[in-house]
Amino acid sequence: MLTSGSLVTSATAIRIAVGWLELWARRAPHLAQLAASASVAGTDTGRAQAAFRDDLLALARESAEASWRELRRGVDDFDAMTRPRGEAASRPHRPYRMKL
Repeated sequence: MLTSGSLVTSATAIRIAVGWLELWARRAPHLAQLAASASVAGTDTGRAQAAFRDDLLALARESAEASWRELRRGVDDFDAMTRPRGEAASRPHRPYRMKL
């Protein structure tokens, strides 16, 4: 379990980092352009600041969604790696009892 958990955790962390790097590489030039527009005093400063804020929040949401997707995948991978391969028991084992 420890070895499988370490392997899955490492792979998940790498996939998350790669996903974030791809997102930042794709979105950073536009964000830098908006940040520069928002910093320069002018008539459209307010609009540029709002666009920068919206795009930055969109990037944060996309990053969180990518992380969540990869974490779910990691849990599924861990489950698949640690599931017993043998024939299923005649009756499933439950560590708890339900009262009806």
